[in-house]
Amino acid sequence: MRRALFAILMLGVPAAEAYIRISYVDSGNTVPVRRRDNKAIQYYLNSQVVAGASSSVSGAAVKVMSDGSDPVTAARAALATWNAIGVDIHFQALQSATLQHDASDGKNVVTFAANANDLSALGYASAQSPGAIAVTTNSWYQATGTTADGKQVQAGDLADSDILLNPGYGFSTDGSTGFDLQTVLTHEMGHALGADHSGLLGTTMFQASTFLQQGAPAVANRNQRWLGSDELAFAASVYPLNGALGTITGTVTAADGSVVQRALITVADTTAGNMIGGITGADGKYSIQVPPGTYVAYAEALGGIVGTSNIVSFLISAPSTVTTGFQPTFAGSGGTPSQTAVAAGATATANIAVVAPPSGLVAPLVGYGAAGGKGDIVSANQIQGPKILPSGQSFDIAVLGGGWDATTTIQVVGPGISVRSGSVHVDTSVSFTLGPLVRATIDLAARQTPALASILFTKGGGTVAYTGAFVLVPPTPTFVSKGVVSAGSFLGLNGDGVVTPGGLVTIFDVPNAPNLGPSSFVQPTQFDAYGKIPTTLGGVTVTFDGIPAPVFLAWNQQLNVQVPFELAGKKTTNVLVDYYGSRSTAASVAVAASQPALFVYSGGAIAGNQDYSLNTSTNAAARGSVISLYGTGLGKLSYDVQTGIGAPGPPAGYTGGNTCVLGGSKSVPVAFAGWTPSAVGLAQWSFVIPSDSPTGTVSVKCSDASGATTQADKIFIK
Repeated sequence: MRRALFAILMLGVPAAEAYIRISYVDSGNTVPVRRRDNKAIQYYLNSQVVAGASSSVSGAAVKVMSDGSDPVTAARAALATWNAIGVDIHFQALQSATLQHDASDGKNVVTFAANANDLSALGYASAQSPGAIAVTTNSWYQATGTTADGKQVQAGDLADSDILLNPGYGFSTDGSTGFDLQTVLTHEMGHALGADHSGLLGTTMFQASTFLQQGAPAVANRNQRWLGSDELAFAASVYPLNGALGTITGTVTAADGSVVQRALITVADTTAGNMIGGITGADGKYSIQVPPGTYVAYAEALGGIVGTSNIVSFLISAPSTVTTGFQPTFAGSGGTPSQTAVAAGATATANIAVVAPPSGLVAPLVGYGAAGGKGDIVSANQIQGPKILPSGQSFDIAVLGGGWDATTTIQVVGPGISVRSGSVHVDTSVSFTLGPLVRATIDLAARQTPALASILFTKGGGTVAYTGAFVLVPPTPTFVSKGVVSAGSFLGLNGDGVVTPGGLVTIFDVPNAPNLGPSSFVQPTQFDAYGKIPTTLGGVTVTFDGIPAPVFLAWNQQLNVQVPFELAGKKTTNVLVDYYGSRSTAASVAVAASQPALFVYSGGAIAGNQDYSLNTSTNAAARGSVISLYGTGLGKLSYDVQTGIGAPGPPAGYTGGNTCVLGGSKSVPVAFAGWTPSAVGLAQWSFVIPSDSPTGTVSVKCSDASGATTQADKIFIK
């Protein structure tokens, strides 16, 4: 069987396109590609993709992965992101291998470019012109039939999807460089599923994951770790599990009645927050599957921020004609966008008649300032990528130059976002040679999940659109270092916050500002495919010095997480909460080698009797029996325990060297003090109750060899 190979680039400069499938033309027919192994996609991570890795393949020694990074966890997270969306896609557990890029071996590999051919696929020319950040080298079967090894395949079935990382860039997972590996891989996995680039600037399949500005460091768009409605619609359309989608179709025509070929299409449900893109065919028609809802639709020309060179399918087989010379135009009449309702399994129509732009109007420079402010916007730039906007706030946007003046109309399309009535005006307190600074106030309602919004500027019948340029995320999470405390005692260190390696901690919100996560409790139901507690839960990720922490509870008022063991030996750590891309200010928190703490309930310390029953006032432990107290905060011990994974059994003869005190004075040596086997972050103190122990309700506290002591509580002895 014939197979075709094509490299899908992820560039380091802003440019892009939409929920368009990768396709090729064969004998005049357009054939979209898709996975035949969609229920069990196996990826391998090359064993040289490790923290601190360097490469000289590009001709110069480059540190291609930062020292503090965890590429395995990042790659696993990218796969898990696609697995979690509820369609007929499943990536198998990531495996490690020494495999390199080979388009014909049927093995899907993530690796750094290893030779000149790999560099060529990336478009690498020199250190000054390094080419793409990454490429997915998809190969597919070009005919339906039977392969040499007996597989039944269809034309367009993907056979091999290697991902090449550019060794001319420095990647990271801890935010220490501008090239975030998890973001890049989440994007590239979309290509491996057959998704083309997106014209929605803030979505995962937008072509640039990193924005480069001359004279400034690269900045990673980490919000692309989260799939948008564009990617979700693509996946539900190509790999459906049910018939929950509807279809919007239409034809785009010019003023003379001719069809508009290869126009970008955007449909947006501003109530549900779905924004999805597409493209017209050579006949001017489009068809987009969408979740049920009510949508506005508009068309815009290729050639601005998004050009034909940004769309994979154009590079495979360029269409004969691309219609240009028209401005962004809504379906509707009289300047009022029409509302197109579509139900599940139904089809609705939204035709668009585009208009030509007036002369003398060019894309403006854009700046941002305080809502209702004046004189605070002193610079403006071209929109080149998304603007991340924590919701629940208001701000001013301003346009400058390009012929824009006080007659400018500013329009936003998105959920819960609006231009404040009567707010468009010229800020006369500042002066620019390019013309007046026209500003307006944008109001943004608080929301719990991310969404996109477009902004359009109109003057004298001319319109410029930036589609999906605003990424609307939840309000900024807020907490302080004193709110990071032991999950056992709810105490810090000397009145401030504290964490201990491997321990369970609770992060509390600032009073009256419940914005740390979702409004309802979210807790993990099981270990992931690697036997670990997930590091993202309910959209919440907590990092300690860039290291993601296993999350046990995500809630807007409280987060419960395990502190990474990797903090051992540190004195302080920077704690950061990310809620669907809305990032808190980092809080510096003390790191203690240990801070043992007991878990308690209303009746006393959580303890298990020798028969594993709960120790209570009506189920007291007998003298001479074994009792086990449970808590956290023991720190890094002499045997190895990994973050997020159930603790192993201790080595033979291990005791932990702790002591517990009963009744305020009875010192008892502890037979075992360590991390509870098979549990994550749970400490255990087990000892035999002495024959002369006090009975009844007995106070208890335990200390480790350093003298760190739990809070006092009570157990029951008979």
